[in-house]
Amino acid sequence: MIYKLKNELISIQIDSLGAELKSFVLENEEYLYQANTKYWHRSSPVLFPIIGKLKNNNYKYKNKNYSLAIHGFARHLEFKLIKQNNDSLVFLLSENKSTLKHYPFNFNLEIKYSIYSNSLKIDYKVYSDQEIYFSLGAHPAFILKADINNTYLEFEKKENNDLLCLNLENGCIKGKKENYLKSNILKLNKNIFQKDALIFEKLESDKVILKNTENKKAISVKFKNFSHLGLWAPVNAPFICIEPWCGIADYENLSYDLENKKAIIKLKENNAFLRSLTITLY
Repeated sequence: MIYKLKNELISIQIDSLGAELKSFVLENEEYLYQANTKYWHRSSPVLFPIIGKLKNNNYKYKNKNYSLAIHGFARHLEFKLIKQNNDSLVFLLSENKSTLKHYPFNFNLEIKYSIYSNSLKIDYKVYSDQEIYFSLGAHPAFILKADINNTYLEFEKKENNDLLCLNLENGCIKGKKENYLKSNILKLNKNIFQKDALIFEKLESDKVILKNTENKKAISVKFKNFSHLGLWAPVNAPFICIEPWCGIADYENLSYDLENKKAIIKLKENNAFLRSLTITLY
């Protein structure tokens, strides 16, 4: 079911299937990619309880083997709307018989969408009555408002960071890194994602702004306390995904043990994991 929020500047639409943001409009202009299957059939999926691919789609927990498809199952499941008012919606996903076959944990994943002025705030909350391991990430696809060769990302602070590379054969992370971001500006071009996603870790910045040299339209994404930032789009696609992550795909040389997975979150029983990001349209 589609749920809507609107104020004097912006409007959003959320599908309870996957609690996925499906539309983000500023002054009657759409800024979120509308899932044209020519390039990609999603707009902004929620990534849980893993991000990216597991090695051979498998992992091990307490000497038992499990399988999970890329980015986990949350994006395929129906969330329950548990709270609604004029400027916010709260959705909940909990374990069921199906999820327990692939992910042996009780869990609650709450996602709150709140609008104010020209901004959307997304709050994530994970909690459980047992100790759990998980990853959590966002995957919004933003429409390019100019030719990609005239588009760039402006990071909040000057960066001098390594880039993690994806292995296209199995979707896992290679150990090799390269120095890719030497300032606070990352210029885009049609071939920048030819090898797949660009993934940064340990950024100084908590915010990036998608800008271009043709007009003043821009999109700001603020993502404090996320361990990684992914950037991705299919070649020649009219959008770019700006993806704050708490977690990452498997490394090629690590074991299958869930507890040893790179950047995995360990949450003690009866505790809560909280993160938020804010998207502002201009």
